[in-house]
Amino acid sequence: MNRIFKATLLLAFGWNIFLVIGVIANQSYAFTRAAGGQFDNFPTGIRIAYLINLAIVIYQIELLFRKVPRSEVIIKIFFALSSISVLVNALSRSPQERWNAIPATLIAYAFYREMEKGSS
Repeated sequence: MNRIFKATLLLAFGWNIFLVIGVIANQSYAFTRAAGGQFDNFPTGIRIAYLINLAIVIYQIELLFRKVPRSEVIIKIFFALSSISVLVNALSRSPQERWNAIPATLIAYAFYREMEKGSS
């Protein structure tokens, strides 16, 4: 992974973590940027779901930036989930949430590259 792409990918993950923590902590900056932009106060269920999401994002960072054991299946699953995230964010009712499709695209592309490495 070249340095520019790696730095850009870290920024994408940083943005994700910033938003996810904002939802978990029920911060106002996240209201229009997450969960469809439809909440003035995040329900407990969504906050718990985002707590799980935080653990997943941390695991994704571990997979892409450290030499941890991995299977091709988990890389494919994360590629699929990241691709779905691109679509969901791009189609959001919230104009501010649509911008999240950009970091989601970078993350999906990173997992695509990992898939390609694994199949060669």
